[in-house]
Amino acid sequence: MKKFISSLLLLFIAVPVVFSAPPAGLEALTLKTLPPLAVPAVPPPFYTPVPEKGSYDWSGLPAYIFTEEEQLAKPIVEAINRTRKTLDVALYNLQIDDTVTALLKARERGVKVRVLFDHAHVYPQAGKQIQAVIDSGIETRAMHGRGGTGAMHCKYALFDGVLLQTGSANWSGFAETFSYENILFTADQDIVSGYGRNFDWMWAQARPAGQPEAGAAKPSAPPADPTPDVNFNGTLLPDYAFSPRGGTEAAIIRAIDAARSEADVAMFTFTSKNIMEALRRASARGVRVKLLLFIGQKFPFAQEAKTGSMELRYKTGRLEKGQMHNKFAVLDGRLLINGSFNWTVTAENSNTENTIFTTAPEYVGPYQAEFDKLFLKSSVSKFE
Repeated sequence: MKKFISSLLLLFIAVPVVFSAPPAGLEALTLKTLPPLAVPAVPPPFYTPVPEKGSYDWSGLPAYIFTEEEQLAKPIVEAINRTRKTLDVALYNLQIDDTVTALLKARERGVKVRVLFDHAHVYPQAGKQIQAVIDSGIETRAMHGRGGTGAMHCKYALFDGVLLQTGSANWSGFAETFSYENILFTADQDIVSGYGRNFDWMWAQARPAGQPEAGAAKPSAPPADPTPDVNFNGTLLPDYAFSPRGGTEAAIIRAIDAARSEADVAMFTFTSKNIMEALRRASARGVRVKLLLFIGQKFPFAQEAKTGSMELRYKTGRLEKGQMHNKFAVLDGRLLINGSFNWTVTAENSNTENTIFTTAPEYVGPYQAEFDKLFLKSSVSKFE
């Protein structure tokens, strides 16, 4: 992914952590230094770029956040506050007052704001924050997943068509305080433009909030990456993939089939037989497979994991009733797969979802450390 390295920063090294400058785009960055821990520490990086004149200014915004380390609301609000032209937001749920205030202020200063919600979070009755967005006059639409079923399960935002925020986390206090979650920012223009097409694709099929019977475009295939160039062990993968039925599951399987040494999976819910079969093949050829799953979800392949010599562990949320809500995998310590896509049949066939594939070390290294940390703090049994 050529533009990833030229537009974002990297070289994740030991404490004190620093980033060296890429050929163009961002200058040197430093990470916060945390006390030594028995498990990997994942301090958040902060960009110090010199944006092109007139471009969106992402200086000081994090490349990623893990919610047990940092609060997610503050950088999201800051990213909204810097928007000057367009702001497209696709959210399964919204429950943070400060983000609502920021959206309203963006509209007041002339930003073209479009917000897309999941149908079930608007009807029959929207929550306070979602209703506030609808009542404000911001362009707001709602949609199901494929063919009137499933969910609009995305959680991403596009700022001035230059910066993308995505990941597992809804904009909610539950995500920020109770659960293990992640958000990721990227200015890679291949990815940003792909997500822009995806937002327009969903927007056309959605209906204005309060008008559930209004006309809308017929369901069609989601946008696909026209130039898949993520080279993972000789296998080309897309920079991004979308659901429903946009090839996400197939791309994940190709990635797993290309893995040579280790497959580390942190997944809220996992019911895809096809992906499990790919992991079984990987384990059979000597790949170390580690599965970290949310303790509150049913995992139908526990016996297969055991007989297939996979390491299976479970994780609770950070607080009571919280969740291990991540949906990411790191393969061979070189490839990160991340987004809203749970490894389920519903995510592949019914929901609208989004997934990023990247070998950019500025993401892979920290997500690997996050996985290692959570895995070491997890239970080998649901009953421990």
